[in-house]
Amino acid sequence: MKKIRTFLYIAVLLLLVISVSAEDEFSRAIPFDGDQPVISTVSLHAEGKLLVTAGDDYVVRVWDLTSGTQIHQLKGHSDWIRTSVFLPNSNHILTAGDDGNVLLFDASQGQLERKVTTVDFSISRLAVSPLGKTLAVAGFSNRVLLMEPKDATILHQIDARTDDIRAAAFAETGKVLATGGRDGFLRLWSVDSGQLLCEVPAHRRRIRDLRFVANDSLLVSISDDRTMFVADLDNLAGSFRIPLGSVIPFALANCGDDEVAIGGTDNQISVWNLGRQTVRKVFQGHAGSVTSLDYIPRPNGLGGTLVSGSFDTSVRTWRLGPVSPVRVRVSEQTPPSAK
Repeated sequence: MKKIRTFLYIAVLLLLVISVSAEDEFSRAIPFDGDQPVISTVSLHAEGKLLVTAGDDYVVRVWDLTSGTQIHQLKGHSDWIRTSVFLPNSNHILTAGDDGNVLLFDASQGQLERKVTTVDFSISRLAVSPLGKTLAVAGFSNRVLLMEPKDATILHQIDARTDDIRAAAFAETGKVLATGGRDGFLRLWSVDSGQLLCEVPAHRRRIRDLRFVANDSLLVSISDDRTMFVADLDNLAGSFRIPLGSVIPFALANCGDDEVAIGGTDNQISVWNLGRQTVRKVFQGHAGSVTSLDYIPRPNGLGGTLVSGSFDTSVRTWRLGPVSPVRVRVSEQTPPSAK
C-alpha cells in the first residue's frame, strides 16, 4: 500500500511538471488585419481579458486576449504612440506619445473618453500608482509631471535632473516614484512632496526601463550600456549588476517570484531569476527587436501570461510556468488498488 501511494505521488507530480513545461513552450501570435504597425507598447488588463497595443500608425487597438481577435480600433492621436497603461480596477486605458497628448479610452466600449492633458514634449512613459490616484508623465524633457488622472490637477512638477526620461514606475505603496533617463541614474521621489529621496549611479548610459520587484525591496533597471542593475533598496551596498552580452535591452516586466523578463535587440525574451542571477527561460519567435512587455499572473498563482510587442510588427503571448514544480501530495487516505 505504501508503494502504491508513493507511485501515485510520483505519477501525479510528473504529470503536473509535464503540463507546466508544455505551457512554458506555448506561444501565440496575435493576427493583424491589413497594415501592421511597429509595436511600441502593450498593456494587459489585470483580469486577463483585454490586451491593448499601439505603435507608429497612431491607432490604439483592443484585443480579446482569449480569442486573439481585434475588437476595437481607437483613434485620437496624431503621432507615434509610445506608452499605455490601464487604470487600476477599470477598463479605462491611458495612452500617450509623440503628439504630447494623454488620452483616456474606454477599452471595453471602444470609446475616446477625453483628453487628460497636453504637454510640450514627446511622452515616452506613463505610470499610474497602484490605487490609480496619481499619474506620472515623462518623456523627452527634464520634467516629470505628477497629476491626478481624474481632473489633470498637477500635484508636482519634478525637475528630474536629466532629460530623455524613458523609465518611470510607482512602488506598490504608491508613495514612491522611480525614474531613469539619459544620465543612467536611478532616482526615487516622494509622491507626497515631489522631493528627491535617493539617487543611485546605476548605469553608464541611458536607462530604458525599470520596475520595482520583491515587494519594493528591489529596483531593477535596464540600459543602453547592455546591463541590468538590481538596486537593493534595503541595503544599497548589496546591489549588483548583470551583464547582458551584446543585447541592448528595450523592455522589462516584473514576472513575480523575484523574476523579470527582458526583451531587446536579440529578438528574444529572457526570463531572469534574480536570486540565482541566471536565465531560467528564453522565449523565441520574434523576427525583430522586442520593444515592449507586460505580464499578469494567473488567478491560481501558477505562473502567468507574458505579452510582447516588436519592431517586426507582431504581438505574441507566452505562458510562463511557476519557478519551481508544484508538489501535489496524495492523501494518506488514498484507497489501495483493487489489485
